[in-house]
Amino acid sequence: MTIVSSFRRARRRSGESLRTVASRSGVGASNLSAIENGRRDPTSSTLDRLASTIGLEWVPFDAEGRTPAASAVDEITQAEADERHAQAYRRFLQLADDLASADPVKRVLLSAEPPDESPSRWLDAVAALVELRLREVSAPVPTWAAQRPGHPDAIWEPQRSSRPLPWAADRSQIAAEFLRRGVAIEKGELLSV
Repeated sequence: MTIVSSFRRARRRSGESLRTVASRSGVGASNLSAIENGRRDPTSSTLDRLASTIGLEWVPFDAEGRTPAASAVDEITQAEADERHAQAYRRFLQLADDLASADPVKRVLLSAEPPDESPSRWLDAVAALVELRLREVSAPVPTWAAQRPGHPDAIWEPQRSSRPLPWAADRSQIAAEFLRRGVAIEKGELLSV
């Protein structure tokens, strides 16, 4: 996760246009666009001004090499869009491991930032995973995950390799958080090996 990608997601969620934030913060619109698109590295004071403009506070913590859920969603949905299905699935499993290995406070911090909206069913799977991992340690589930309904009447199984393989998940082995969202990923798939 980068601070810039977190800022970009927060700005989009705020409903503020790039030009409005640029104008209110005193940062040129072309400069802000270059920052958001990775063509320019902002100074910390520029990022602080931009964050302040949309009411964003940074909460630094040691993630110990773990990727926050919002960043993982970006990686997963990009891999899916590029038809790198095995990579999307592996990234999802890495997120499952990252959350499982974190203490309760870090699980909350890794899950707090809402990911960008996406039509991808992977977002339903990540919301289910976040809810599952936080409930395991009796931690609060962020609103973005708790309120993600998924599609319970349209069961979806992710493509786990470069070629679609016949897979029939055993519904009795699917955690309630996943089943409620119509995502067919068995509990055993989430175990670290």
